[in-house]
Amino acid sequence: MKQSTLKPMGKASIEGSRAAMTPPRRRPVLSREMAGDIAQALTVLIVTGAAFAAVAVADYGKPINGMTAQSDPVILVCTGFLGGLALVEALRQGGYFRFDQLLETWAALRGIVWRWALTLLSLIALCYAFGIIGLLPRPWLAAWAGGTTVGLIVGRFVTASVLKRLAAEGGSLCRKVGVVGEGHAADLFIRHATERESGLSVVARFSAEGLDTPGHGTLARANAMIEAGQLDDLILCLPPQEEGRMEHLMHRLSALPCHVAMCPDPLWLERGMGQVTTIGAMPLLTLHRRPLEGWGGFVKTVEDKIIGSLIFLLALPVMIVCAIAVRLDSPGPIFFIQNRQGFAGEIFPIVKFRTMRVMENGEKVIQARKDDDRITRVGRILRRYSLDELPQLWNVLRGDMSLVGPRPHAIAHDKYYMDVIADYAGRHKVKPGITGWAQVNGFRGETSEDGSMAERVRYDLAYIENWSLWFDVRIILMTVLAVVLPRNAY
Repeated sequence: MKQSTLKPMGKASIEGSRAAMTPPRRRPVLSREMAGDIAQALTVLIVTGAAFAAVAVADYGKPINGMTAQSDPVILVCTGFLGGLALVEALRQGGYFRFDQLLETWAALRGIVWRWALTLLSLIALCYAFGIIGLLPRPWLAAWAGGTTVGLIVGRFVTASVLKRLAAEGGSLCRKVGVVGEGHAADLFIRHATERESGLSVVARFSAEGLDTPGHGTLARANAMIEAGQLDDLILCLPPQEEGRMEHLMHRLSALPCHVAMCPDPLWLERGMGQVTTIGAMPLLTLHRRPLEGWGGFVKTVEDKIIGSLIFLLALPVMIVCAIAVRLDSPGPIFFIQNRQGFAGEIFPIVKFRTMRVMENGEKVIQARKDDDRITRVGRILRRYSLDELPQLWNVLRGDMSLVGPRPHAIAHDKYYMDVIADYAGRHKVKPGITGWAQVNGFRGETSEDGSMAERVRYDLAYIENWSLWFDVRIILMTVLAVVLPRNAY
């Protein structure tokens, strides 16, 4: 798919006033998805390490009869590495790296050891088939098989112990869950989550009817809890007879920057709605996932810190010149600071070079227009080449913004467009950016028509749903071109 033709894939809406903003809890560095990936890497390390140890015992410990001079240690260790990759794939297919399975010990060990035995036998059979079994001495195979078995058992106990501690209430991997709905399905989920070591903490219960209550209903309460770091996931628990409301409820919940899943009755499973996941024996259907979680969020943060720091240092001489020019051109401060909404509606002060004679930061903010007499002489040049945005690199380094993301608008404009454009609130599911997919496609400057803003929102949501590191790199390169050949900048 060419990204220039990306179309948004979802709808988002949110209504009501936002609660008083408190500094949001930053996402933990380690996520459940990352824990599974790390467990896979450790499995490969255990199997490869056991192969190396078997060689070391034969070569440097007491000799094991059968280890001949023709047995190349490099070949043996490489065999161990390939065996580790094969075992990881077998365990992954069996779901043994899901977070709920990583918390299991005895219940999972039989399957792990059984799959290791099948992997080892398959590897030996392949070596026989290709006539290279002579490269793998029997004593080494025995030592490797035994060492790997012990390593996998010990590794599983250690992994489960560490993750259980992290997933306990208050731990970095404990998911704070809100349950939406009443009835048997909701009661069953809550009982299951509280009675098992699931790594879940049920912190709130919301009424499904409250999704349509503006101002102080379910959406407003849930969003306020997300902003305060008190809620990670929403679980929708509805009986099958509510099928007619599902699309509406999914639409309402899609704007929230959190995971949204459904605890279904068997009828939902038969209809194949959503992606099926499990917590212990409890099936869940994933309806919406929080963007940029796990490795995606880690890569995005590293990108912002490293590339942002480099650009900041390179742009520092230019910013000094701009600051002097602003100071000499007209009376007033060098910087213009205005409150904007970031991730999950968090309020933060955005920093720009002052380009106008007014400093609007209230309930009414008038957008800059072409030939606007409020713009200073230097300000017109800065705005044309987007140099007034350079101080926002400081916002990126602080963690308020990203290099790439939906552009933050004045809060007064946010309030207006949330009522006019159904998808608008979905922009707050990620951090805002200095540049974005909408901007490099020509959506810059004044947005005087609701239709133009709706199109801008479509590009923003398409970026969120299709994010990748290379997508960001492409947008950054397109931004450089847009600065050299500006359009719609004034």
